[in-house]
Amino acid sequence: MPNDGKTPDSQDKAPPAELQSTVIGRKVEMESIGTIYGHFLQRSTPFGFHMRDDHEIEFHALPYKPESSADNPGSLLLEKPWRLVLEMLQGEKRLVLGLDLYGDVILGRGESSLGQIVVNLEPYDGVKLGVSRVHAMLRPTKGHLYLIDQGSTNGTTVNGATVQNGLLNAVKNEDVVALGDLVLMVYVLASPGKS
Repeated sequence: MPNDGKTPDSQDKAPPAELQSTVIGRKVEMESIGTIYGHFLQRSTPFGFHMRDDHEIEFHALPYKPESSADNPGSLLLEKPWRLVLEMLQGEKRLVLGLDLYGDVILGRGESSLGQIVVNLEPYDGVKLGVSRVHAMLRPTKGHLYLIDQGSTNGTTVNGATVQNGLLNAVKNEDVVALGDLVLMVYVLASPGKS
């Protein structure tokens, strides 16, 4: 039966391999990743590090806070986030960024794009300090928060130990992460298993 334009012929077939991506041991349609990016664009507000002072830290949901199962295609996002504060020193200033991580984010330089939500470190001397465009990934799971080097030019360390390209490295409260020469202190305020 010819396609009448209302329903695709391949509606019941799996998408071709080039439209699939492996995420933590399972295949996920690229459409799900596109949906997550679309929700991120609709819900995100500009964010960045700010001075640590007496003001409350604003926490940014990344990629976004799923409101329902329809907001969470392929169950790629956590129901409860990892609440983090990233802190850096810039000269005499202590700068902080509050994050509620529901899914993977990239620590690097540049704008977010389909499949890559980026915490942009370029405004904080990222180029000068050796941060790659796609330097490392923060991957939250229900039980652990992982940092994964993405083949960065200048390397990644956690508490001085080298992070190998592509390998999971657990990150804990008060760990010191270096992306090239840019140093971040990670404070874990809450995880999905704890409130």
